[in-house]
Amino acid sequence: MIRLALVGCGPGASAYFPFLSRLPNARFTAVVDAERERAVHVGRTLDATVDADSLQQLLSRAADAFDAVILHDDHGHRQQHIELAAGAGKHVLVRTPLALSTSAADGAIAACAAAGVRLMVGQALRFLPSHQTVKDSVAAGKLGAAGLVRIHRWECPEGGLTLAQDTGESPLLSRAIREIDLANWLFETLPTEVYSVGRRESSDNLPHPDYVQVHLGFPDGGMAIIDDSQTLPQGGDYYSLSVIGSTGAAYADDHHNMNLLYRGGTPTAIRSGEGLEHIRAQLAEFVASIQEEREPAVSGSEGRQAVLVAEAADASLQAGRAARLVGGRYELV
Repeated sequence: MIRLALVGCGPGASAYFPFLSRLPNARFTAVVDAERERAVHVGRTLDATVDADSLQQLLSRAADAFDAVILHDDHGHRQQHIELAAGAGKHVLVRTPLALSTSAADGAIAACAAAGVRLMVGQALRFLPSHQTVKDSVAAGKLGAAGLVRIHRWECPEGGLTLAQDTGESPLLSRAIREIDLANWLFETLPTEVYSVGRRESSDNLPHPDYVQVHLGFPDGGMAIIDDSQTLPQGGDYYSLSVIGSTGAAYADDHHNMNLLYRGGTPTAIRSGEGLEHIRAQLAEFVASIQEEREPAVSGSEGRQAVLVAEAADASLQAGRAARLVGGRYELV
């Protein structure tokens, strides 16, 4: 049985609630949050018996109460928390991005390697059933050689501000890194060229564009185009993934479709979706990697690769020039 500590009980933490009885090899035993009431509420919901207001406090008070941490906290403390957990011999599942720079990612990876603990990057999009089907089709050669990957993410940010706009982070690291990782995963390599553009579609005086488009050029002519828009009205969010190969194509979206149900009387509409199965699958993979003493499906090195490309995309956005992969790093051209 792997005992889990959830660090960060803010927005999104409720995604773990449905899986208490569906993870036979794991259970939550501790929670951490700076807001005491929130920690107590989440802890009770998860049946966790220990709570603390910081990871450092949890480690000093109850280090023997858990085996692994799920870092669902803000990005500003990410490297510190990974190194704290690893130094205490705790395995780490960290919400993407792994770090806010490749140097910080290197530090996190080195700390986990030195401690002999597993480091998994929480890229839940890889575990969506529809994305798994697309990936399996590409890997099996059913689509031929992958030529074009197109990813759209259009949404209205919660509270009207994106994470990047609220904290000053790069919009590519906070918004597009999940899609960058998907493109790397589908092509199974790093892009050789990176180019990004952005524009402001609203009149708000905010530091980052609310629309960005990232172009990734892969070896052998492969290409990915990522669109990220933050200007849709509330409830109009939409996500889609398309892969066009030399002999076939595959498509997946977030299934936010309305289906008509009629059983007499007034018809009703049902909004469909993929649910939270990808969260459960990601947790199960993390637990299995610990028990089987193997690298998880989304390793620290893969998380670092996504950060590396996002850094290049951000540099391209600021400079208005493309970046090219040269000797393991990207240079503006």
